[in-house]
Amino acid sequence: MPAIKIQINKPKGIEQSYSSPRWSGEFLDCSMPMTFDQYSRCSYDCLYCFSFFQRGIKHLLKNAVKNDKLYTEMPPTACNVKQFKSIFTEEKTEFGGYIHDRIPFQWGGMSDPFDNYEKQYGIGLELLQFLHKIKYPICFSTKAVWWVDDPRYRVLFENNDFWNVKVSIINLSHPQSRLMERGCPEPFLRLALIKDLSELGTSTTLRLRPFIIGFSDVNDEYLSLIEKAAECGATAVSTEFFCMEGRMTSQSLDRFNQMSEICNVDLVDFYRRNSPVSGGYMRLNYQIKKPYIDKMDALCKKLDMRFYVSDAHHKDRCCNGSCCGLSDSWNYSRGQFTHALLVAKKEGRVYWVDIADKIPECFKNLSVVRAKNMNVARGTPQARAMYRDFSIYDFMRYIWNHPKHPRSPYKYFYGLMYPLGLDSNNDVIYEYRPYK
Repeated sequence: MPAIKIQINKPKGIEQSYSSPRWSGEFLDCSMPMTFDQYSRCSYDCLYCFSFFQRGIKHLLKNAVKNDKLYTEMPPTACNVKQFKSIFTEEKTEFGGYIHDRIPFQWGGMSDPFDNYEKQYGIGLELLQFLHKIKYPICFSTKAVWWVDDPRYRVLFENNDFWNVKVSIINLSHPQSRLMERGCPEPFLRLALIKDLSELGTSTTLRLRPFIIGFSDVNDEYLSLIEKAAECGATAVSTEFFCMEGRMTSQSLDRFNQMSEICNVDLVDFYRRNSPVSGGYMRLNYQIKKPYIDKMDALCKKLDMRFYVSDAHHKDRCCNGSCCGLSDSWNYSRGQFTHALLVAKKEGRVYWVDIADKIPECFKNLSVVRAKNMNVARGTPQARAMYRDFSIYDFMRYIWNHPKHPRSPYKYFYGLMYPLGLDSNNDVIYEYRPYK
């Protein structure tokens, strides 16, 4: 392929003040706890978008009300390019130790890396060129397709074995997909993206998330989708069922009502009746999800694809400890509870020492209260006082050793990891107990 002269889009008219990267709020069981978005919001407007509920309702909506604008109408801000690059050259930054160990990070935690904002401003392109030069491992999550035809982006993904792309598709041909995923390319175009990237030499994963009953399962389309993704070159499937935020505003309720109309079911009522809790953050119960998980797991085995589940339920069905779909050959973090669950499943029991030395070294010196976005103190003076002197490592060990804590392996995995007693270091021993 002839040399391509790369022309970087100049970020005109966008403020570079967005704080990113950050630590994932799911760091306790996450294989890539560092997450990044170059823009403060996404140009797509999917009805199910969890970042709308997290960003728009919890804090940005306050500004939206003040400015008489909805969250989806607010202009984005971008990350500071110079500051982002500095974390890869200066180990003294909060993320320096993580970068030094070359643990992959997640690009696309709250926004799509290649959405229309990227097409307009090109902040991500400059960062991609920099990260490609140092061959830093990244796992992307996207619905966009335009960028693979742009030679400036395309050349960066040719024969690239240190980047993985998760392509998000949640149905195959639902007639109302444009209403559910407003602004997104059609599913068949995203399948073509999988094929194109696979032929370029970049590993791809089908991200079947969120799986929405009444939308993803019509006529068993999700199974046909997996088959077609395999034909296009995807080597793995990662799935997770839609979770509903029960603390609703009029804007979020309007979105749920639109989703209900598309799915032909009252989703709010359905989730309240079929979740372990009837308020707050509602996840569907184990039994409702089981038939779908069984079919997906069996099909992936037949197609020789790796299968992963990001739900707390059925997470023991993961192929390995990276529920986003990375293979064992990747240097993802094994110092987390999903990896511990898989160890317990294989060995029968799991000990703190099985993950302790695998926790990122930087977590031993980084304050869990001050770390970006971890929010373990939840804004209460009592919690801040309790965890004030805890490093992230200390906090993870504390949660491990308090099975009654809602975020402990026992509570979070709904009993899959059952506390047996203490080892010689007074750390809890967990036994794998599959659901009956």
